[in-house]
Amino acid sequence: MFQTLFGGALLIIVLYYLLRLFGVSNYWRGVISGTISVTAYLGLSVIKWPGGDVVSMHMAVFLATATVLTLVGGRRTEDKRKLHWGPKVIIGFFLLLFVIDGGLLMISGQGVPASVAKWFLPPAKKSSTSAHTAFSGVVPHGEEAAKTINQFMKSEEKQRRLGWQVDIAGLDVIRQGSSPRVSVTVKDSNSRPLQGIAAKVAIARPGLAQPEQLVELAETAPGVYRGQVTMTLPGMWVVAVQLQKGDDLFEMQQHLEVSASQ
Repeated sequence: MFQTLFGGALLIIVLYYLLRLFGVSNYWRGVISGTISVTAYLGLSVIKWPGGDVVSMHMAVFLATATVLTLVGGRRTEDKRKLHWGPKVIIGFFLLLFVIDGGLLMISGQGVPASVAKWFLPPAKKSSTSAHTAFSGVVPHGEEAAKTINQFMKSEEKQRRLGWQVDIAGLDVIRQGSSPRVSVTVKDSNSRPLQGIAAKVAIARPGLAQPEQLVELAETAPGVYRGQVTMTLPGMWVVAVQLQKGDDLFEMQQHLEVSASQ
C-alpha cells in the first residue's frame, strides 16, 4: 500500500515538473499529472481490489498532491520568495491529513504495534501476549448472526471436549521474504500422538476473509505435521490451523508479526 501511495505521489511530482519543462500551463500541469496517477491506480485496483478505504486514501493523497503543486506553482515570480500564510495552512492541513489517515489505515489492517500496545492496553484474556487491535471484519446482526454465534460456541465446546493438545512451532521469529517450515504437533487427551489427521494452515491479514496462503501439512512423524509457507510482506498476520479426523474438527488461531527485511 505504501509503495503505491508514495509512488503515485512521486509520479505526480515528476510529471508536473516534466510538463513544466515543455511549457505546459500551471493549471494543466496539475490536471494532467493528477489524472494520470489516479487513472493508473484505478486500473491497478480493478485487477486486484485492495478495499474501498485503501482506494479512498490513494485518491485523497493523489488529488491533494496535485492541488498543492498547482497552488505553489501558480504563484507569481515576484511572490515566490515569500509564501503567503494561506497556502501554508492548506499544505500543513493536507500533510497532517496524510499522516493521520495513513496511521489509521495501517492500524486497521495491521493493528497497533505490539511494542506500543503493551504500554496502553492490557494483555489478551488468559494470555500474556499483547491485545490484538487490528480490524476483525464486519460483524452482521440479526437472526443469522445469532445462529452463527451459537454454532461457534457449540464448536468451541466440542473442541474442549476433544481435549486435543496442539502445539505450533516455526513461527516465532519471522522476517519478510523468509520461508519458514511450520510444525504442528497433535496429541489426544491422554498425550498420545494423533495420526492420520488432515492438517491445513491458512495465513491471512486480520479482518480479511480470504487467506493469502493455504498450505496442507504432511505427517512426517506420529502426530507431527509439517509444511512450508512464504512470508512476502511484513506486518501483522493471522495463522489459522485446521485439524480434522473423521467427524472431529479442531481449529485454532494465533497472531504472527513479520518484521521487514533490512
